[in-house]
Amino acid sequence: MRKTGVFLLVMAFFAVVMTACHTPKRDAQRVQRTLLSQQEQAERNVDSLLCLLRRGAPLTDWCTRADLGENILYYVYQGDRLIYWSDNWLSADDIRSTDTIAGWWYQRFNNAHVVARWTHSKEYDVLCVIPIKYQYQFENRQLHNSFIPPFSSDENYQLSELTVSGFYPVYAADSTFLFSITGSQPFEQQEAVAGPLADSFSYRQLVDPNADRPAWYKRPRMRVRLYWILLTALFGVLLLIGVVGLIRHRGFKNLPLRTRIVYAIMAILCVAFAYVFFISTRYVRNHYQQRQERELLQKTLYIQSHLHDLYFSVPGARLVDGSTLGSDLLKLSYTYETDIHLYDRQGELLATSAPELFQKGLASTLMASAPFFTGDSVGIYHEQIGDMRYLAGYIPLLDAEAEVAGYVAVPLFVSELAMHREVNTFLLQLLPPCIVLLLLSILVSFMLARGLTSPMRTLSQKMSHFRLGEDDSHIDYRYSDELGDLVARYNEMVDQVEQASRQLARSEREGAWRTMARQIAHEINNLLTPIRLNIQQLQRMRGTDRFDAYFEKTTTSLVAAIDNLSHIATSFSSFAKMPEVEVSRTDVAKRLSDVVTLMRTNSEGVPVRYVGPDAGVEAQTDPEQIGQVFTNIIKNAIQAIGTKKDADIIIILNPAYSNKEVEISISDNGPGIPKEDQSKIFVPNFTTKTTGTGLGLAISKNIVEGSGGRIRFETNSRGTTFFVYLPKI
Repeated sequence: MRKTGVFLLVMAFFAVVMTACHTPKRDAQRVQRTLLSQQEQAERNVDSLLCLLRRGAPLTDWCTRADLGENILYYVYQGDRLIYWSDNWLSADDIRSTDTIAGWWYQRFNNAHVVARWTHSKEYDVLCVIPIKYQYQFENRQLHNSFIPPFSSDENYQLSELTVSGFYPVYAADSTFLFSITGSQPFEQQEAVAGPLADSFSYRQLVDPNADRPAWYKRPRMRVRLYWILLTALFGVLLLIGVVGLIRHRGFKNLPLRTRIVYAIMAILCVAFAYVFFISTRYVRNHYQQRQERELLQKTLYIQSHLHDLYFSVPGARLVDGSTLGSDLLKLSYTYETDIHLYDRQGELLATSAPELFQKGLASTLMASAPFFTGDSVGIYHEQIGDMRYLAGYIPLLDAEAEVAGYVAVPLFVSELAMHREVNTFLLQLLPPCIVLLLLSILVSFMLARGLTSPMRTLSQKMSHFRLGEDDSHIDYRYSDELGDLVARYNEMVDQVEQASRQLARSEREGAWRTMARQIAHEINNLLTPIRLNIQQLQRMRGTDRFDAYFEKTTTSLVAAIDNLSHIATSFSSFAKMPEVEVSRTDVAKRLSDVVTLMRTNSEGVPVRYVGPDAGVEAQTDPEQIGQVFTNIIKNAIQAIGTKKDADIIIILNPAYSNKEVEISISDNGPGIPKEDQSKIFVPNFTTKTTGTGLGLAISKNIVEGSGGRIRFETNSRGTTFFVYLPKI
């Protein structure tokens, strides 16, 4: 309820703002600003026109300028004779009736409200007209009494020359009152004009725009609309999927390669389809209009020939009076099914087959200025009635002496219905295959992208799961394209890596065994030397009185030396075998508690303390070999402490270390590990003691890592702590 209330308040606020922005007062102020700008531009253009006329330059040099202003009209008089007009859509009965008014003034012409101004010179008079708003006797779908560009306002506002209260005045640049804008008064739509205009050929669309559309128009239009809906929905779905993908992956560069290929192909296809539709529709419309222009020009030539034969078949013949001409043009219009206007040599209307058009003030009695003043009098030109533009074919009517006797104009409204029929017929042939082609293109783009990226995906998966020695490390790709070359290079690289790894492993093994053999040989030689010396001494003392005593002493040391040789051989054998770690569910607390119990009775008398549960902590490891790990570490700690008086070893089992691991820490308060030896602690054959093989910690690391765990240590001058982490069940 609260959200609904806020929404209604916001809508009410915007309604008030929009209402305030469209009031007669605000529109009058906007019209005032536009009018002042138009007046300044018109006065500048009139000054340049008078300078041009005084120099005797042709008017065609001035009327072709592009900066004359939007919808500003100019009429040039030489005495009482009209010698130039810039456009012919403005309809006025008697322009010269107001030439005594100084400055800008407001006036109603037959089809528009205007503001006009006379400028007088020695020889020429220029009337400048700024149309403001259309004024027709009736309105329909084709005719609207709207404001004329560049003015913009509600077309229901009325213009008045009164200054009573409630009206909003508009002034000229010299503060002269021109007209007022009243409130909005909807115009009642009137019936179409009856009489000859309603029966005309060219202007039937103007006066009868509400005629029922023919059945041939409705059926194709409905089918085209259905196809457009399908195509628009398809484009909309593609656009939505594209936007969602971009948002999800945070940009085009983060999209998977397959998706980027599909996006690129679909974007190109959509742009291509849009371009084809635009160009094709535009071509059909232009082609239809060009065909209409050719037909209109041909019809204009026929009418000119007919009128020439009718009035100028003999030398000295002249045009008959207007009533006879009007009757002849009406008959001729039925023959050629078009309206016909005939203008005299001065470009003013002489006769027409549709007199109602001019009597109702819908059109001007002047012919178009372009064919009259530019010299290109034969051709097709654009004219307008209100906001609706139409074509008019102009051609001079020559008398028997080949002199211009007048001008023939044949108007033609390019039928929107016929043009739409042309476009709809074309679209009915274009849209269905385009929709099918677009769907096929989507499918093909996905298949193509999948075909292009599938070897890459396989290559990526193979590389991520690559293990030396596996038989399925190669990728099978049947095609010899760029991806085939990449796959071939990958397979070659795999072969080279496997070969190099085998050679490296063999070299490392040989080097490791050589190093270990040297170490074992050194250890054995160290023990064999005193054995040999003792045996030699026994040989020398044989038969003497001291032999028995020395024999007892010597045999004891020899047995100890032999035990050391046996220990060296056993350690070397254990490391050489490197038994596989068989991981299973193991009660780490019980195994650790048992090891601590055994190690407490050590010969050095070092106290060993244990903190943690005696059982019930399970982890993934080898139940037999994990005890060896604990024994090696504790034994190393005891040996590191030596004969220190305050010796102490503490072992802590922390089952709550993390959700994935169990932590065992074994700490001693010995002298710590020297910095230069810390990087070699887990290296086989390395030891800091005078006895031993240096294989214990290397074997321990292999067991822990084989269980999926890890081992590390921290050391300083106050002692060393080893941490063992085993994975939980």
